[in-house]
Amino acid sequence: MKSGESWSDRKFVLVASSQTPSLIATRFGFSVSKRIGNAVIRNQMKRRLRVIVSGFDYIGGWDAILIARKGSIGCNYKEIEISVSKLLIKSGMTANRLESKER
Repeated sequence: MKSGESWSDRKFVLVASSQTPSLIATRFGFSVSKRIGNAVIRNQMKRRLRVIVSGFDYIGGWDAILIARKGSIGCNYKEIEISVSKLLIKSGMTANRLESKER
């Protein structure tokens, strides 16, 4: 993977870069603009994204940003989870979801 590659779908954009010393844990940032909704909706989206990305086992160390698009407006938790998991698998950051974590 080259530095700063991105993957996207109708709901989210994932921009990721592998860390050179991959000893550091994977780090995520979340960007939810005012176009998505008011502060309550934006914070709810960020909370959901934090929970979803914490449920994966990552291969190596990564720096990643998840950017919410207009297509994510009105999505329920399950739709967000499916979209984010497809992006993470497509990027090669993770092979699968942690089975031991309960939601």
